[in-house]
Amino acid sequence: MSFLHSLALMTVLCLLYGCTTSATTSAQQRDTYLQQFIGQTSQSIQAKLDLSSIGYQQVLSPTLDDHALTYTVIRPITIPMPMAQNPADIDYGSVPIQIPPRAQSYDVNLQCKIIYRLEHNIAKSVYYTGRTC
Repeated sequence: MSFLHSLALMTVLCLLYGCTTSATTSAQQRDTYLQQFIGQTSQSIQAKLDLSSIGYQQVLSPTLDDHALTYTVIRPITIPMPMAQNPADIDYGSVPIQIPPRAQSYDVNLQCKIIYRLEHNIAKSVYYTGRTC
């Protein structure tokens, strides 16, 4: 396997690791939390919904129309960057370069929408748009 293939494989694995380990709650916990608001009015949802408790940050005020209450949120994650080292350098007594911890990862804000479908101002269902919810 060439160096570039190895580096690409390490990058993909680190991205997957970052995505799977960064969520503060599981999908099931998130769904359970959001489902508890079904049957409530849009005003009640806006007063009680705490998106930070499930790992999201609200980026815009919720939008309300006759059929939906929509929240635009981000989920911040940290993706580790692979650090390739040449084993030959270590064998010959080279000292590995110390890289500050901040440089070993980068932060990404993944955006999605949480939408409560309304009938007569009562939430009937909840769904998500975007792959990051």
